[in-house]
Amino acid sequence: MNTQTLEQMKLLRFQGMHNAFTEALKNLSVQYTSDELIAYLIQSEWDD
Repeated sequence: MNTQTLEQMKLLRFQGMHNAFTEALKNLSVQYTSDELIAYLIQSEWDD
C-alpha cells in the first residue's frame, strides 16, 4: 500500500509530500498520530 501511495504522490506531482512520507517511513522511531502525519505531509508540500 505504501508503494502505491508513493507512486500516486509522484503522479500527482506532490513532491513535498512524497519526500516527507518517504522520510517518515524510514524513520519509524517517530510515532505520528493520524492528524500529525497529515499535517506534516501538507506542510511539507506547502514548503516545497
